[in-house]
Amino acid sequence: MTSLTPRPPEGGRLSVAPSRRGWRITAYVGLLLAVLAVLAWVSTHPKALPTTTTRVQAETPVGEPVYLGVFGTPADFDRTLHVSGVRVFASSTTDVSIVPHLCHGGSVSATTTPETFCREFGATEGATMKAGDEVVLEVAGTAPGVVAIDRVRVVYRDGLQWATQDAGAPSQVTILAR
Repeated sequence: MTSLTPRPPEGGRLSVAPSRRGWRITAYVGLLLAVLAVLAWVSTHPKALPTTTTRVQAETPVGEPVYLGVFGTPADFDRTLHVSGVRVFASSTTDVSIVPHLCHGGSVSATTTPETFCREFGATEGATMKAGDEVVLEVAGTAPGVVAIDRVRVVYRDGLQWATQDAGAPSQVTILAR
């Protein structure tokens, strides 16, 4: 019985051809990473929420809250926002409390009784916002002063997309002495 041993080629070195399977796996991994990157970008970049520069203004006596409608969805708003929260940024010359609420099926400009203008009035966290709904800020102060409030930032999910975006109008409240 004779055994066959491979003989090296004339140059004295053995060579190994690259594996096609390795290139195929690398190509699939690259394609998968590209698809995941596109999906991540699309899911975190929804269409911007409507904004305006028109300032909502109101006056209220010390200790009495005023409610300002700062971000309302128009009747033709074709999105459903699942709101995680509303962030409010303000500067004030006095101590104030600012609480965001959601007005379902109504519209508020500036009032002390928002329930009369809303079909349903409640918290923003965990709420669903559709056409005809509005974010309303409850502002109350303990001393006379002026409160300047930036546009609200809405933290939401819309289908497979999610974002935190500026929305609505800036506002200003003057708190009057009694």
